[in-house]
Amino acid sequence: MAQAASKTCEICVSSPGHNYCEQCDQLFCDGCKISHLRTKMSKNHTFLSGPNIIPEVKLYCKEHDENFIYYCIECDTPVCKICAIKNHRKHDLSEIKESLEGINAEGKTDIETKIRKLQSKIAEIDQGTHAYQADVKEVIQAIREEGKGLKEMIDKKVEGLINTVKEKDTKNVQTLQSFGEEIKIALDNAKEQQKFYQDTQGIKDTTKILQKLKQIKSQIDQIEETKVPIMPSIKYDKKKAEESEIEKLFGELTFRENVKIEANLKPRKNVRVTTTAKQYRYRCAQCRTEIISE
Repeated sequence: MAQAASKTCEICVSSPGHNYCEQCDQLFCDGCKISHLRTKMSKNHTFLSGPNIIPEVKLYCKEHDENFIYYCIECDTPVCKICAIKNHRKHDLSEIKESLEGINAEGKTDIETKIRKLQSKIAEIDQGTHAYQADVKEVIQAIREEGKGLKEMIDKKVEGLINTVKEKDTKNVQTLQSFGEEIKIALDNAKEQQKFYQDTQGIKDTTKILQKLKQIKSQIDQIEETKVPIMPSIKYDKKKAEESEIEKLFGELTFRENVKIEANLKPRKNVRVTTTAKQYRYRCAQCRTEIISE
């Protein structure tokens, strides 16, 4: 029965076997390859060279120099007629061409099924990505609109406070100006009586001076001294807004993170390990228990 080729030279069994002889089905190191090609019987042999060469699977048994005609289902390997008698007598065998056709069809189906599933998953991811990105744009727009609305409310409040200050300022200034005008009138009257008083200082007639001074005193007494009003005042106590208070004005973001879903492993089929004339013996792939079936 054919054996798997080693990565060591099969001639000297010491150097790396990077050269595969297609006629001998053996791996050679560089030195043994040169010697092999110098031999008269093998000088025309062809080689595949490289560190990652994959030897071609031959359809004959190297151990018995016989063609493979059966396929052992239990050992999952092709066998010749001698191998079938010596090593696989009680194993379930099938013709190699029939097995090859079945494996080939199964491989094709598995590949196509796998491709369809993977393409479906890619399409699902693409669709989910597009939907997620659309949600992201919608959320960003909602945040901006909410922020814009809060800004408008703040601007409106600012304008309202400023207008209140201006209105109060206008009213208080007008009141102060009114008080100032009244006091100015009283001041003018007082200055006028001061001038009259100064004029009396040149009069020689005592009786006339006395009469004038009485009149001036009477006028001065009639001038009302308007009291200075209590001055208006204004101040603004700023409120320090905490970040937590600002956050309460906005909505809440929620995220669902990506979660990798582990693929379910396919359960392995029970392996038929022995056949008799009327019975089949199976081994369970999970618990390794043998089952006798008619």
